Formats: sequence, C-alpha cells, structure tokens
Amino acid sequence: MEIEALTAGVADAPEIDLSRLSVRTQEYYAAILRSPQAAVYQPTDWMRVRDLLTLKDLFYRNEGDPVLILKLAAEIRQLEDRLLFGQKERASAGVRVKPPMKAEEPEESEPDPFAGMD
Repeated sequence: MEIEALTAGVADAPEIDLSRLSVRTQEYYAAILRSPQAAVYQPTDWMRVRDLLTLKDLFYRNEGDPVLILKLAAEIRQLEDRLLFGQKERASAGVRVKPPMKAEEPEESEPDPFAGMD
C-alpha cells in the first residue's frame, strides 16, 4: 500500500494499524505523509498526528450526533493548526513551501472533429 512506502520515506513516522481506520482517514494520513512539513516533524508531532487520526476517523464515521461533530471539528482544527497544516500557520512559523508545479497540457494528437460547431 502507498502509506507504507510514504512512511518509510519520513523520519520518525509511526507505524499505525491502518486496518481499523476508514479509507478516508487512510487517505488523510497519506496526505500528511506527503506534506512538506512532515519532513521536519519530531516524535511529539507524530504523537499528535496519531491523536489527530483517531479524532478524524471518529469525525468521518459519525453521522448522528451534531454536538459531537462540532466538538470533534474544533479539536481537529486546533491540532491541524499546531501541525502547520494551513498556509497561514506555515507562513507564521516561517515554513516556506514551494508551490506545486503546473501540469503540462497534453499535445493534441488529432484535431477536434467538433471544433467550431456551436
């Protein structure tokens, strides 16, 4: 799975039992591992990431209790801020991230047969 390969490339990234997490939470963890700030996380940051994954998984799975959803969302936002997930938080911490490269447009191999037909 992609997460094992990503974990191997990040220092101190914890091994997490992914089988108990929803697919959406696993995708969220993969995004964290791919993030530029993950390269500078310390062991205590990874402990926060583990806590965050638990909260995020509860948030994704909860469909009925709006009060719990709001409480989870508030705690998740605070943890994400502390882990520099947002551009504003990274900038205030002095972390610079290179913008993603634009994908090149593929060259057209054949002319569009519908071009000019409006």
